[in-house]
Formats: sequence, C-alpha cells, structure tokens
Amino acid sequence: MFKLLKTTSILILFLALLFTSCEEVITPDLTDNSDNPEYALPGVATKPANKFTTLFNRFGNGWTGGDATYSVALPDGRTVWMFGDSFLDTVYADYSRPSSSLIRNTFMVQAGPTMTTLCGNTIDAPQALVDTDNPSDEWYWPGDGTVIGENLYVFFMYFIRTGPDGFDFAYVRTDLVTFSLPNITETSRTTVYTNNDILWGSSILEDGGYIYVYGSEQAFLTKYAHVSRYPATNITAAPEFWNGTSWVTTEPATNVGRLEKQSGLPVETSAQFAVFYSGGKYRLVTQEDLFSPNIYTWEATAATGPWKKRQTVYVTPETGGDNWTYNAFVHPQFTAGDGYILLSYNENSTNFFDLFADARIYRPKFIYFKYL
Repeated sequence: MFKLLKTTSILILFLALLFTSCEEVITPDLTDNSDNPEYALPGVATKPANKFTTLFNRFGNGWTGGDATYSVALPDGRTVWMFGDSFLDTVYADYSRPSSSLIRNTFMVQAGPTMTTLCGNTIDAPQALVDTDNPSDEWYWPGDGTVIGENLYVFFMYFIRTGPDGFDFAYVRTDLVTFSLPNITETSRTTVYTNNDILWGSSILEDGGYIYVYGSEQAFLTKYAHVSRYPATNITAAPEFWNGTSWVTTEPATNVGRLEKQSGLPVETSAQFAVFYSGGKYRLVTQEDLFSPNIYTWEATAATGPWKKRQTVYVTPETGGDNWTYNAFVHPQFTAGDGYILLSYNENSTNFFDLFADARIYRPKFIYFKYL
C-alpha cells in the first residue's frame, strides 16, 4: 500500500527542506503570467501548525478521519469543526483501520484540547448528523456556518447518487440547517438555494451590516465564484445576489454573476474556498484546481472584488502518486501571533483502500501563513 510521504526520496527531501526552518518564504509561481497585473511579487510566510495536526490524530472513540474541514467559533469559546464523509472507527497503532463505512457528515466540538464527536444515532452505530431518509442515494455535505444570537446556522449541500461509481453523484440544492446553542441540536432545515449550477455555502464572510455567502459554479473542471448576502442579524431573510455590477433580489443567470479579476475575466476557484478580511483587504484563498498541489490567494478592496494580486500561499507536499489534496480553507479565529493565520487542506487517495492502510491520509493537514 502507498504510505504517505515515504515512497520517494524526492518527497522526503522536500519535507526536510520545508521544515528545516520554522518559517519559509514561498516565492510565487509566475510561470503562468497571462494575467500578469493580477500576480503579486511579495511572498507569503508559512510555518507548521503541529498543534492542530496532532489534535486530529485520533485513534477511536468518535471521528478518526474526514474532509471538508470547516470551522465556526462559538460564543462560549468552543469551536465546531464540520466534516463531510467521515470515518468513526478504531485506528490501530500502525495507522491501519478495519474495513468500515463512511457517514456523510459529522461535527467535532473543540473545547481546548478536548474533542467531542457529534453524529446521528450512536458512536458505535453512527449515522450522519444531518441525515436523509435514504442515505445511500441522497446525502448532505456541509458548507460554511455562522452564529447569530443563540443559534448556529450551517449551509448543507444536498446531493443525489446518479450511478454506481464513486463520482456518480450530482448537486441538487443548498439547505440552511439551524442548531440551537449551546447543545448544538438541530431545530430546522430550510431549502435556500435551488440553482444546481452553483454550490452555495462554500464560504461565509461576516462584514459590516451583512453576511456574505459565496458559492462555487460547477463549470466542468473550472469553477467560478459567486456571492449573495443577508442582513447581519437575519440569515433566514431572502438573500440578495451580486449580478456583476449591483445587488439584486432575483438570482441572475449563472454566467452573469461571476466574480471578476481586475482584468475583467472571472476568478477561478475550487469547489471549496475561503473569503475573509485581513490586513485591510478582502482575501480569497483557494486550491488551484482538482489534483493541483497549489494553494493561492487573491485580494480585493470589496467583498465582490475585483480580485487582483494572485500569489502562491503553499504547495502541498503530500500531492503525488495516488494522493491528492483539496478543500483549502482558512480559519481566521486561530492565529499564531505576528499575523499568522491557520489554514487547512484535505488529503485523499485515488485508491480507496489506501485510506484503510494508512488513516493519516484522510485527515486534515494544517499550516499557519501570513502575508508579507
């Protein structure tokens, strides 16, 4: 079986160089300069986030692997981590796991170093936390979330199976699921977005008097960013949509509302991306595309763009062979001082059986990064 980071001397050398220093300045890759004005010359500093990598190095009694890796800070100081397809099983000392099935979504509640798994049914016979009547053929994967008053609101994307193979599924809609606090108990589930071309809920930005909810347009291999917004105190209100020039109450045609670069071309994103505010600028962080190791960032002076100064944040060392990385996301509530912000990404394998041979593959990886 493929063992993560141990198959070639090239990968070992790469990691040795990466972690020799606690801080590394990454030089942006400017080989594709077709949008040269959008590329930034300054680098980005990164350093390991071993505390968080260790936090998710789990061997049983709940969650032991998953992807998506969204997080929401709760008013009482806890953090909710939200995962898509998840393992809840035993992991042996050699990091192998028994043959077990995935459930479609789970939460992990962090209180200091203590992690508590939330799922449907029981830990020993788990079901998805947000489940359906027929989980084999229909399911929810989580998007981003926010807290208003005494409720946690999370966008969940609803999918259906379309065939027998692993990638035979289709996105249908996005629902807003409400959880009461502090117990994190589901109280309602409402369909909000029905345009099945855009995965609404990919990222949330709370800024000024609004909550901005971003979506990823599924245009074959290329994805494009869209944005809607709600009043800051009422995410259950009817959303407004950005149509390229102004906010409107009716969702525009899919090819109209794409967020743009400074050049006027649409911004390409992965299915999951992060938008946040830092250093006096709006930032968008995304993986380059499916199977790419490159994580990069854009900046803008407004939540709608235009986006410019693309620069590389990180090149994931795990990508190679059967392994690939995806779902880069930023967790601004976690910092390491001096401007460093926590970033996560997920790892997977094209060989599903690798996930049983080495549980470390299918777990989030973490780094800190900052803009120079």
